Amino acid sequence: MWTFDLPLEPTYHTRPMPNGWSKPRDLAKLAEMRARFEFEIPLGDLPGIPAEFSLADGPVRVWLQFARERGVPVADVKVQAVLKPQCQRCLGEMRLDIASESHVAVVDSEAQAANVAEETETFLAADGHGTLAALAAEELLLSLPIVPRHAAGESCLEATTGAVNVLPAAPAAPAAPGATLVPEEKQRPFADLRALLEKGRN
Repeated sequence: MWTFDLPLEPTYHTRPMPNGWSKPRDLAKLAEMRARFEFEIPLGDLPGIPAEFSLADGPVRVWLQFARERGVPVADVKVQAVLKPQCQRCLGEMRLDIASESHVAVVDSEAQAANVAEETETFLAADGHGTLAALAAEELLLSLPIVPRHAAGESCLEATTGAVNVLPAAPAAPAAPGATLVPEEKQRPFADLRALLEKGRN
């Protein structure tokens, strides 16, 4: 859901050329143009994605809508992806559906970032330039769990490393015909203690 009030002039729509998402762009200029991008990008072309989240079922879908608010370039960034990390509980492959959207302010310094509204994410572009891939990557990173695990109700086998299997006791063998059964002596853990006490009284 885009939150910008579009101007009367036409918005600039485009699809980046192959690998165009990795080309540095003047983000302030894109904000002035109210440029909007929609494209699919291979997960491997997004910078900074951790190795444990490097596998995906298909490309990452990206939507970017630029604008300007109170003199600051901003963008609505939306990503959708299906990742295939390893579950850290069962060590099996899992499906991780990503559908994330944020309102982002493009800032050129940490000081400027401190003045951004708390509910708004920030993207640091020191010289005012940045790549579309980097914007998408930051949004995807915000959606990743700290530890990938199957959700409750999903198929997940508990890891058994170090588990101890306790086997049931074997049934006693039947007595031979004519044999005399000797009752098993009961264990009396306090018998020796009582004897020692009585000995001490004497």
